[in-house]
Amino acid sequence: MIRKFQRTWAHIALIAANLIYGLNYIIAKAVMPESIGPYALVALRSVSATILFWMAGLFIPREKVPLKDIFYLCGCALFGVVINQILFLTGLNLTSPINSSILVSTNPIFAFIFAAIILKEYISFMKGFGLALGLFGVLMLILQNGTPDLGSSTFIGDILTLINTISWAFYTVIIKRMLEKYHPVTVMKWVFLFGMVINIPVGYNDLTTMNWTTISFNGWLCIVFILVGATFLGYLLLSVSLKRLSPTIVSTYTYMQPVVAAYLASLLGQDHVDFVMIISALLIFTGVFVVSMQRKTETSTVK
Repeated sequence: MIRKFQRTWAHIALIAANLIYGLNYIIAKAVMPESIGPYALVALRSVSATILFWMAGLFIPREKVPLKDIFYLCGCALFGVVINQILFLTGLNLTSPINSSILVSTNPIFAFIFAAIILKEYISFMKGFGLALGLFGVLMLILQNGTPDLGSSTFIGDILTLINTISWAFYTVIIKRMLEKYHPVTVMKWVFLFGMVINIPVGYNDLTTMNWTTISFNGWLCIVFILVGATFLGYLLLSVSLKRLSPTIVSTYTYMQPVVAAYLASLLGQDHVDFVMIISALLIFTGVFVVSMQRKTETSTVK
């Protein structure tokens, strides 16, 4: 009964996290780069999350983390905080909220690939078909305007977002080992501490050259949401979920993000949904569905 409750809570946490991330595309796009640059925002996210997680650590039993796990968490920080946050915000700054959210929804495909490589999971024909279908949807989205122009800001933004997605998928697979061993807050406070060490120098120039007085009240509200909601709360909810569920199951919930982002972007006039976007999203979601259903079928047959 307790385990069932924990798994149910993990699924609820996943829904909440992906709703927050769906909102984050619109809110982050609204403040970049007019109110704040992407690199400055990356640095602020790392600093604020580090402070909040270490403060939260005061309210949980203290856990001793050996040096070998400290180094392991440092490596996790590189993929889950540094590469992920820098490329996500830089990519979002150069592309549209809908494009970014659709590309991030390929996370389950890459998570499954890394799980197959690292955890030696078997890839059936249907799983391979699902992977191919989803990747075709990604290519269709990137190539929607014909031969890609390497000088196009949207193309570059899409590529950066895709690399960010691959990095995040790898992170969700390798961080699970630590989440099964320690409390999520313990894991996150170390991950963000190491991430902050790299992200502060990355955003230092933007932080010191910005005119902070020009940021409006609404702009500050958006920044606070990004720092507290999309960073601290979002990472915490996903960590709680990864502690109880597999990386592949956790990643399948990202299909919620394009739905939330597309609806809000259209509502606010930031973007519009066209035919290519719809077809690309359908291909990606179908691929994700095939992969996730195959995993569930195989799991249910194991006694």
